[in-house]
Amino acid sequence: MNALHRLAVLVDSCLLPAVDGADERLPDWILRGLERGTPGVAVHARGQVARKASDALRAALPDALTGHPEPHRPGGGSAAAAELMAAGANLHLAVRPGTRADETRVFVTDLQTHGVAAALGPFTGTGSLRPFAEGAAAGVRAITAGRSPVPGEDGLPATLSGPAVTGILRGELGYGGVVVSDTLDAPSIVDGWGVPGAAVLAWIAGVDLVRLGPASGAGVHDAIHTAAARAVADGDLPLSRLEEAAERVSRLRRWASEPRMPAPAGVTGPSARTPAP
Repeated sequence: MNALHRLAVLVDSCLLPAVDGADERLPDWILRGLERGTPGVAVHARGQVARKASDALRAALPDALTGHPEPHRPGGGSAAAAELMAAGANLHLAVRPGTRADETRVFVTDLQTHGVAAALGPFTGTGSLRPFAEGAAAGVRAITAGRSPVPGEDGLPATLSGPAVTGILRGELGYGGVVVSDTLDAPSIVDGWGVPGAAVLAWIAGVDLVRLGPASGAGVHDAIHTAAARAVADGDLPLSRLEEAAERVSRLRRWASEPRMPAPAGVTGPSARTPAP
């Protein structure tokens, strides 16, 4: 594998594109990415539409990460697991920090017991860190770095901030799992840095998995590859940083594809997990 191809594989391995489920099949650029290392897709849809998109993803990549940005609803982690698994998802991208002591730990534990990985967030590096410490102690598989500006960093959002991600989340809290970016198609991100520039800054800051919104298509994907290649060539983005990120994402993907305890009542089909022998 030559150096340019190796870099392209690493970049794709650290990207999570998104679809809205409007089409019956996945876009060609996503299918090509899945062949080259893209770990999965975030499905921005509900009900049968979400399930069809998830089934199309699993047909292309059986052990794919299938993320769902459904908000944290009342009912606890087991109820959330049932809903997400019925939609074919194995990654909950919107686990909100609990306001009560131990709330986050219980939700994360219940969700992940059924094999649905939790992405807890948004982490901003400010305010109470207790829910994130609880989540880390409970083995949360991912934490989402948010888009809120970090004080003292001239409006830089947490998802692009090394002091927030590497300093506080990794250093102060000792978190060693996957750090996910918030979606990079928000106007504040696009107007300030552009999606390709923000993706590179997120990786430099310590983010592992960069999320794209459903509006980010093949052109944005290609521009991210170009920006990453330039940043690596200039020495701004060490190749070792992408290798570290890709390895963390790979561990998350393996975890999400392993058998777990039986699915909550009412969940059947390919997304229902059976106990390991």
